[in-house]
Amino acid sequence: MNNSVATVSQKKGIVLKDTSSKVSKDGYSFDINSDRWKLNKDTTISFQKEVLALEPAVHDGFRKSLARYAEESSAKHTLNMYHRFQRMVRDTGCTSVDEYIIRNWRAMLDNEHEWYLGALRGFLISWHDYGYKGISSEVVNVLESMTLSGNQKGVAIANRCPYTGALTQNEQIAVANELIRMFAEDKISLACYSYLVTLQATARRATQLRQLKAMDLLKEKCPKTNSTNFYLNIPRAKQRGVGFREMFKKLAITEELYLTLLNLAESEGKKLTDVLNLNLSKSQMVQIPLFIDWVTVEKLLDGEVITDSIEMALSSDLLHISTSQLRDGYMKQVNVLNRAVSERTGEIIQLSARRFRRTRGTNLGRKGVGALIIAEALDQSDTQNVKVYTENTADTVTYIDKAVGKQLAPFAKAFKGEIIVNLDDGERGDDPSARIPNNDNEAVGACGTNDFCVKGYEACYLCEKFRPLLDGPHEKFLESLYAEKETRLKATKSEQYASTKDTLILAVEWVVQACAEMKQKQGDTTNG
Repeated sequence: MNNSVATVSQKKGIVLKDTSSKVSKDGYSFDINSDRWKLNKDTTISFQKEVLALEPAVHDGFRKSLARYAEESSAKHTLNMYHRFQRMVRDTGCTSVDEYIIRNWRAMLDNEHEWYLGALRGFLISWHDYGYKGISSEVVNVLESMTLSGNQKGVAIANRCPYTGALTQNEQIAVANELIRMFAEDKISLACYSYLVTLQATARRATQLRQLKAMDLLKEKCPKTNSTNFYLNIPRAKQRGVGFREMFKKLAITEELYLTLLNLAESEGKKLTDVLNLNLSKSQMVQIPLFIDWVTVEKLLDGEVITDSIEMALSSDLLHISTSQLRDGYMKQVNVLNRAVSERTGEIIQLSARRFRRTRGTNLGRKGVGALIIAEALDQSDTQNVKVYTENTADTVTYIDKAVGKQLAPFAKAFKGEIIVNLDDGERGDDPSARIPNNDNEAVGACGTNDFCVKGYEACYLCEKFRPLLDGPHEKFLESLYAEKETRLKATKSEQYASTKDTLILAVEWVVQACAEMKQKQGDTTNG
């Protein structure tokens, strides 16, 4: 293998046509077949003899999985995964990975180092989810059944990995806002956005969502209440003896998701008829997939794929996108472009279909919902595997009070705007309408956009266009948020309800800290 030197890509996140050439999260190009990967200025992975001695299929799967991590995660986290994996291979002397190797390595690790396997677990599960050879479903089952010690608190963290486990409430909000940002800035397509928000809203498997057609969007009028309800008729999967779109389960969805998918169905349908130069009937239009395999469409045009009729193509799964395309296309694209930060790790939040399912199960588990209802919500036929998704997050759901908020704010990075010294320092200058007042008519900052907005000043702290005033009454607002939270807690005894504004608290906390640092620097400059 050659030892190529990585160079910074001019287009960060764009993978070159040569499939052996990849681009790290920090924009450094590296050759997947090289034994030396430079992921950023300070981080280089050098493949050692133990890893190079793996069986070819396992070695190939490891490189491809690690390359995915390098593209989607921080360089430091990727390097850590390499070191943990190399340590396992070195300790066990293995050339392949099975459930016995996992159990043996755990037995070798003392209490102080058990977290090594805890840290590696997420990577190995992702390896399996990517579809690369080397990690079997048996290995995943063993990993998910283990209770392992964490490297910081030393408490059991069964299935609570901050990189692959259920998302916290703040992380869920951050992910939702980030998806909106990427779509609004035209970073991702409508199809990509629709897939991610449908995953988040339904917690269904990718193999189910790939089967969706336009006809599965339902709008019904309730005769009793005269209200309009919206549903998604989702094909079932993992049912014995059930084939493509042979069994369905109707799921209630929001009007927002319904309209998003309706727009997708209309735009994809028009694009397909234009590309194939066809006039389809209404009955044919509703059979068009929501998520179209455009590679196959191109092959149809080139004559590489032949079908007897358009009816056969529409009734089969021929035009439906594959699960690997959803994973390696849409999901990978979002992970590469994603800027949402976890308050637990201070790093970019990594997403997968599995995480959304675990999040739904965990959210229901926190509310005390029974196993049968959770199984129904996750579209499982029985409760056998519900335990995997109902993670006991009591140790990881941190109640954010004043002391904790100060510590988490720098990690969460909930505030994305810029601080200004004077109101006219913003983009709109001395425009009086740019001034943002609080409830006491005190200026808290300026708006950096002319877009119409009626959300109120609280939401401004979560907007990247907000320009908080250096001397603004931010601490006063922060105190009121903490007081409101305590009032809610005393009234309802529910930490979940009391914590509904935690993301806002972390954003204001960050502004307060950043303003204090700016003032200190100004004071140091003046004194100097």
